[in-house]
Parts: sequence; C-alpha cells; structure tokens
Amino acid sequence: VVSWAVQIARRLCGLEVTATASHAKSRDWCSSLGATSVIDHSEVATLPLNSFDYVLSLSDRIDISHLARVIKPFGRVCLVVGGEAIKTVDLSLFFFKRCTLSMEVVFARTRNWEKPERQGVLLGELCKALESGVLRSVTTKVLDWAQVDEAHVESMTGHTVGKTVVRISQKGGGGGGTAGAG
Repeated sequence: VVSWAVQIARRLCGLEVTATASHAKSRDWCSSLGATSVIDHSEVATLPLNSFDYVLSLSDRIDISHLARVIKPFGRVCLVVGGEAIKTVDLSLFFFKRCTLSMEVVFARTRNWEKPERQGVLLGELCKALESGVLRSVTTKVLDWAQVDEAHVESMTGHTVGKTVVRISQKGGGGGGTAGAG
C-alpha cells in the first residue's frame, strides 16, 4: 500500500511526501517512488509540532499520539488500521486540532454497497495513470506457482519492498494469470 500511496500523493496530487521506513532498502524504495523525504519510524515522535496538512497512517506500529501531534490544525488524517489496533485509538487527541479523521478499509464501497461502481472508476483511473507512465508498477519479483511458499514466507517478514507476483499457468497452455503476494 505504501508504494501506491507515495506515488499517488506525489505524482497525482502534487504533494510533498514524507515517508517512514526503517530499513535502507525500504528508504531507497520510497525515494525512488517519489517521496521527498524518508525518515525512520522512530523519528515520527521527534517531528515538529503541526508539521503536516495530511497524514496517512498505514501501520498499527505508529503511536497515534504522535500523529495527533504532527497534524496541523484543520488537517486531515486517514488511518488504515484494523483489528485490535483500532480499539485503542484515542480520538480525543485530535479533538482540539479540529482535523478531519477518516478510516479506510479496502473495498469499503463494494462491501457496503455504497456506489460500488465508483470502485471500478477509481481502479480505471489508476490503470490509465499506469499505462501513461505517471505511476509505475510496484512489482519487484515474479515467481512461479511452485514457489508460492517462498512468496508467502517472504511477505510475512514485513521487510519486503514492492510486490511479489506469483504466476499461475494453466495446464495445456491455455493462458495464465497472476496473483499478488506481499
């Protein structure tokens, strides 16, 4: 998700992007995708007060109080956090900032039948941006189906960059498909 978020924010929205990454490989990846600066996750706590107009949090490892500290008054925060992590979010931290707080869930439109056709329109816009070269593919590795276990183990480490694609081919040479992992 980070790979797409950095590109969309920078290349489609024209925003300055500060990404967080804890490994050199991940920092280089974020920079190559357009991040204007990349900091370690641990540095979020040391950022100046009211640093950002927009914050997108894709990790439940970030202390929400740090996000509340760095968002500017009337800024916008989007949390893509679920499971147990969402149960501990203290919304009062954002109250006096008067910021907009949004939660994002993959395919929320289709799950809730809220203009599900809009999901297809948005995906179509992303495809056009890919085809025109505005966005780039985030595929970093392609493996055959026989290596699906390797792809799964690698994706579970939490230290991959980009996406691994597992190629599935049909017997009899009748075409094939791909499935993403990581």
